[in-house]
Amino acid sequence: MAAHPVWVRSRFWLVVAILGVAALFVLGAQPFAVGIVPPPFDKLTHAVAFAILFLVLDSALVMPLWLALCIPLLISAADEFHQLLLPGREPGLGDWLAGLLGVLAAATLRAVWCRR
Repeated sequence: MAAHPVWVRSRFWLVVAILGVAALFVLGAQPFAVGIVPPPFDKLTHAVAFAILFLVLDSALVMPLWLALCIPLLISAADEFHQLLLPGREPGLGDWLAGLLGVLAAATLRAVWCRR
């Protein structure tokens, strides 16, 4: 079996990340996704989802911290843009900011955890 590229830390977590992002866009486009998580819990959902995405990507790939922070935030922005095209969905800066807070919280926890 061929060795994976030096920027791939874990193929398993890379597949998890790809499947998670695919699920976000595919399941988020389904009619049942409209209002599935009521406010204000939708913001918590965004924070947790993108915190997890950060941690999974950090486990999957070897990359600088700035890139590890940017990738989930770009995906979050793409998700909000995608919602512009979906009936019943309402994109918002608040959702993106919740994702930002989740990513920053996960990065902080990772930094504290790795110091031990």
